[in-house]
Amino acid sequence: MPNINEQQDPPETFEQLGLDPRLIRALTKKNIDKPTPIQQFGIPLILEGKDVVARAKTGSGKTFAYLLPLLQKLMSDNNNNNNVLSSKALAPAAMILVPSRELCQQVYSELVSLIELCRVQLKAVQLTGEPSFSEMATTLAGPPDILVSTPACVQRCLSTGVLQAKSVQDSLSILILDEADLLFTYGYEKNLKDLKVHIPKRCQCLLMSATSSENVDSLKKLYLHNSSILTLEDGDGKDDIVPKSVQQFWIQCSDRDKLLHILALLKLDLVQKKVLIFTNTIDTSFRLKLFLEQFGIKSAVLNAELPVNSRLHILEGFNAGLFDYLIATDDSEMKEQEQTDGEKQVEKKKSKKHKKRKLDTEFGVVRGIDFKNVYTVINFDMPLSAAGYVHRIGRTGRAFNTGQSVSIVSPDEMEVFEEIKLYLGENEDTDLTCIAPFPLLEKDAVEFLRYRAEDVARSVTKIAVKEARAQDLRNEILNSDKLKAHFQENPRDLDLLKHDKLLSKKAPAPHLREVPEYLVDPKTQQASKFVKLTRAVMGRNNNNSNRGHKARFKKAGDPLKTFSADAKRKAKGKDFGPKKKKQQV
Repeated sequence: MPNINEQQDPPETFEQLGLDPRLIRALTKKNIDKPTPIQQFGIPLILEGKDVVARAKTGSGKTFAYLLPLLQKLMSDNNNNNNVLSSKALAPAAMILVPSRELCQQVYSELVSLIELCRVQLKAVQLTGEPSFSEMATTLAGPPDILVSTPACVQRCLSTGVLQAKSVQDSLSILILDEADLLFTYGYEKNLKDLKVHIPKRCQCLLMSATSSENVDSLKKLYLHNSSILTLEDGDGKDDIVPKSVQQFWIQCSDRDKLLHILALLKLDLVQKKVLIFTNTIDTSFRLKLFLEQFGIKSAVLNAELPVNSRLHILEGFNAGLFDYLIATDDSEMKEQEQTDGEKQVEKKKSKKHKKRKLDTEFGVVRGIDFKNVYTVINFDMPLSAAGYVHRIGRTGRAFNTGQSVSIVSPDEMEVFEEIKLYLGENEDTDLTCIAPFPLLEKDAVEFLRYRAEDVARSVTKIAVKEARAQDLRNEILNSDKLKAHFQENPRDLDLLKHDKLLSKKAPAPHLREVPEYLVDPKTQQASKFVKLTRAVMGRNNNNSNRGHKARFKKAGDPLKTFSADAKRKAKGKDFGPKKKKQQV
């Protein structure tokens, strides 16, 4: 199959891609002025009616690469009065199938936003979870032009008769499988195989994926029948695995010192906001949240245990900038390992009286979800594979933006860390360094905080974590129905509930909220000032946002007063961070 990298001189503007002026105006209103590589090559192929397998990195613009030509086709059909969705049609003209509820909501929101900005008469709906017959019938009444759903929901609609097989074959013209490499992983293999018999041969099929895998190859053989298929690749070298706009750093410490180091990073303002923190287990997420809130650092937690309405609200709140720190549990690889290595133990656990809380199998934080304007990704726990690392880091540096990642690595995690460096192309025989030691955190600054950090860490016991986890879940379950009803009527009201509220029984001690100057090393103070200045220059200083937090305005001060010639000179160089001064005696 032809490779996208073999083609030259792609269109440089959306106008050159041949998009409808209404779509271009909508993109302008969204402050999107130029197409990404996947859009430059993918949109013309899709508009030509070809089946496409599009592989590109996370954050490369795959969603708009298929939404824009999809809407163009439907608008063109309307203009030519030959829309397949005539009054006789009983099924959608297009289906977008995704692996998770969060991704479904994300795609649906972008789709509706484009339709509204274009001011066209197209109807899009979404279906996830296990909807009742009446919910499915109401949602698909009409029918809509576009259905965004999971494979299980579509199969449920067909098996219950809400969607008739013949109607689907008569009406469906475009089928899009987004995050195609995850669809089998999330357990939709049988649904997709059963669904295949209902897809008409004339239907154009698109497979969008971040990686190549056996699952993508299986779907390709199952659904694609057009011989003119092109595989789109966004770069073919190791240097392109992580965007060059993302700076990667690491900190080596013992497992018990991880809390101490993340406290120093956040409390001393050594990383730029917004910050997405990854852990491998739900308990670790709550332990970290309880620890940080004792120092006045508010955060929200996101995991598969929470109700879907709460998860969506947390994501919207974080993306809207209502809080700066989100702790996300990425247990996908942990669950895969448990399934392969611990099947017998799982069976034993099932027989016990107290079963584990049911987790949502359609939930995943590493792939698919669009965390907007994330500047820093912190790996509090290292992922179990190099691929997991790349997908986590892909949450920042999206759509031509810059970002950074900081991985806190314990001795037990050094083996996977070395595998990650090899995967990224780092080699002892060359000068290439993909992940550099974090330059802004002096050892003295960490040691000055040790007593306070260890004292608070001892108070975050297993019992405290268990109680906080249960309390948070109870709160979210009670609020879930309120969220669903409220946001149906008030979709823009994100401030109804606070997800970054305190969980500990005791309020944070006042003396822990601020770090006294005598505890902060002068070099670290200079580094913190440099980060704040950089944040202000890049327009990322959240203290200047319109959020009404007066205390933050007072605390921030004038970033220009922290400017130094040394910091300016260093900012122009290749290294990250201020120029170190000689220590004063």
